[in-house]
Amino acid sequence: MAPGACIHQSSTASQHPPSLYNHSEATPTETSISTGLASRLSGVPLLEDVNGVLEWRPNQVRQPVFECSFWFLGCSYISTDQEEWRTHCLSHFRGEEPPKSVQCPLCEDFRHTYDNGWTAWHYRMEHVAYHHQMGVTLRASRPDFHLFQHLWQKRLIDDQDLKELKGGNHNLTRPPSNFTVTNGRHGRGGRDRRGLRHQHIGPNRRSGPSG
Repeated sequence: MAPGACIHQSSTASQHPPSLYNHSEATPTETSISTGLASRLSGVPLLEDVNGVLEWRPNQVRQPVFECSFWFLGCSYISTDQEEWRTHCLSHFRGEEPPKSVQCPLCEDFRHTYDNGWTAWHYRMEHVAYHHQMGVTLRASRPDFHLFQHLWQKRLIDDQDLKELKGGNHNLTRPPSNFTVTNGRHGRGGRDRRGLRHQHIGPNRRSGPSG
């Protein structure tokens, strides 16, 4: 019997099948398979009624994960703290000014040039943060050749690094240099003095970002 079908038990026994045309005043005893199971299923409420207003429960909202924009240098840093993520990504410039022309690696809607690189990078990260908040990861990102060139001009990567980034999988197979990027500071250990998480640039490279 199909789910949701009803079993009708008439109070008056009959050897004939019920008519689809004749209306009966008798009230049948009705048992629904689907409603019979409902009392044993708790269900999963999507919204919670708070003073007559339907709201998301805090544990129902998926916390966004922010991935390092420099994954192509082998950086596997991720964070759920947007401000910490911004600070970390900026530290990859090692104090040098970011590029004045920026673009989004995840869409074609954001491509702008600003008066200074700090402003440009701020708006670039603000835009990318929106993608992460929507659940988009850098697995779908496109190579940013302008950013590659800028890192080379600032001597943050060498000639071989630039050549490797422009070809193949557009990510390095070896570290650009032997250093550790922290949340805005350089360090040597696994954690800085405040205990905040940071990432190490090591010899093992991925063919794409984690997401």
